[in-house]
Amino acid sequence: MRFALLLFTLASLLFAKIDSFKTIQSDFVQKVTNDQNKTIVYQGVFYATHDKKALWIYDKPVEKKIYFNETRVLIIEPELEQVIITTLENTPNIAQLLQEAKEISTNTYVTKFMETTYTILANTHGIEKVLYKDKLDNSVEILFSNQSTNLFLDDTLFKADIPKGYDIIRE
Repeated sequence: MRFALLLFTLASLLFAKIDSFKTIQSDFVQKVTNDQNKTIVYQGVFYATHDKKALWIYDKPVEKKIYFNETRVLIIEPELEQVIITTLENTPNIAQLLQEAKEISTNTYVTKFMETTYTILANTHGIEKVLYKDKLDNSVEILFSNQSTNLFLDDTLFKADIPKGYDIIRE
């Protein structure tokens, strides 16, 4: 659940400086480094709309899809043959994040949510990276590349297709 909340927060942060866009698509690389300096690298594609729908598709090292809307998160994990469905009760309001993100230097912004400080680095194409330490003291860096905005994204992209036979876990 923390992972899903984190991703929703990051999806919200992506809109912090590009809120005039109707849609965004971006490749991402997420690096999570623990206190023993071991790093896990995740890769995939991110999609989002101005009306708070988002989809993170993880390709490597494991496949996973995480769907967001205003009220819930749905995580499909093929390797575990399970789906986790949860609500977003403690998720920041995008408008609140927009108001609270402060530019501390050119193209560098900082915001805080639930005791975690997020540093957002932007460039002329949008968000370049997001840096933070999670609650387990892991250093997390999410790099965004190949961003496109205002593309047509069919609403069906954001509707999860739960495979038959998967365990469904509700939190």
